[in-house]
Amino acid sequence: MAMGCEAEISQFVRDTWSSLLGMKASPTDKPFVPNGKDNTLAGCVQITGEWQGTITLYAPEEIGKKVASAIYGLDEVEVSDQQIQDVIGEVANILAGNIKSLFPPPCSLSLPSVIVTDYNLHPTGSQTLTAVNFDCEGLAFLVVILQENAK
Repeated sequence: MAMGCEAEISQFVRDTWSSLLGMKASPTDKPFVPNGKDNTLAGCVQITGEWQGTITLYAPEEIGKKVASAIYGLDEVEVSDQQIQDVIGEVANILAGNIKSLFPPPCSLSLPSVIVTDYNLHPTGSQTLTAVNFDCEGLAFLVVILQENAK
């Protein structure tokens, strides 16, 4: 896959947010910046095979609460930290499965992992292939594709 897959990523995110969560997510030029007071969740899925890299969904805890609320049918104040982390991992997994289709086969997905972070995971030996910022109900989130450098 060449750079310039932002349109496909945007479509995958819009479709996932709409069909799974019943919410609208739109690409934005406004960059995702952690606010410093809330946790940032990073849902990561590795792709291995013909193409190797990592798909990461960065989202503030507030987005995690909205997503968990939609999935579990609970009020935002009722969702647990574990439920929030589970749904961020699952959404990252769904996005990674869609994004994987942009790469030459065969490729496999790892299980998703979720990290509570101050943002910006960057595995050694990788470079950013693309990053797309999104807005959902006034809250920003980010999808990043990191490609492992050829050995």
